[in-house]
Amino acid sequence: MEGKPLNVGGTGQANRRVLRIVLAAGDCASILLSAVIAHGTACAGEHANEVQAEHASKLRPYIHCDGFAGGVRGVALDHRPQTAEPWREVSFGNRSERVSVVDGYRVAYSFPRTLHFANLKAERSDPSRYTEDKQIVTRNMADMAKADGNTALVEFSDRGFSGQTLGKKALGGTTLAITQIFSDTDSVIVTIYFMNQVPEMRRFQTHEEFIALRDSFIRGYVECVARKKSIPPRQQH
Repeated sequence: MEGKPLNVGGTGQANRRVLRIVLAAGDCASILLSAVIAHGTACAGEHANEVQAEHASKLRPYIHCDGFAGGVRGVALDHRPQTAEPWREVSFGNRSERVSVVDGYRVAYSFPRTLHFANLKAERSDPSRYTEDKQIVTRNMADMAKADGNTALVEFSDRGFSGQTLGKKALGGTTLAITQIFSDTDSVIVTIYFMNQVPEMRRFQTHEEFIALRDSFIRGYVECVARKKSIPPRQQH
């Protein structure tokens, strides 16, 4: 049976009343759908904020350490943009691999009246990728050492951290050493680049003085981070 036109069998006023009811019902459904979408969006936003807060909490002990190694100071602090890709590229030779990064900070360190002594990056890996990330960066540094006979690679462990340092055997170039520090408990990888400067704008004058200052920096930094990690997050500064 064919459907009848809306105005058949009733008055125009009744038909308009029916139309208003139909439109009102549609508006209610639309409002309900919008409310559901808004609620879902809000929940997703809250979850993302909670995850970001957790990452920041894990990284806080790594970015507020200074005053060690004879008075070195953090002079610049940058937060990795939230719009950045959740990874960084690690390349050597013809090989290129990705290491996950869910959050990170960069800190520049200087002694009074000198140029930068160290540039430090504290980055948290995706916990599910941390073990693989650690293998990638460790292998990459070992390959760098094998390819350059003018460098020496040493490994160390201290206060629950493990690490490795690749350093030049003589002063020269812009970067004198690279240190990687690993924290298995919170999936954090710290990378420190120790910089060379013109003699009048650096704290050291000989290679031996640089080695002593570098090792003092690493030791003091690890001690500071370990101490801050032992403090409840709300009491950390």
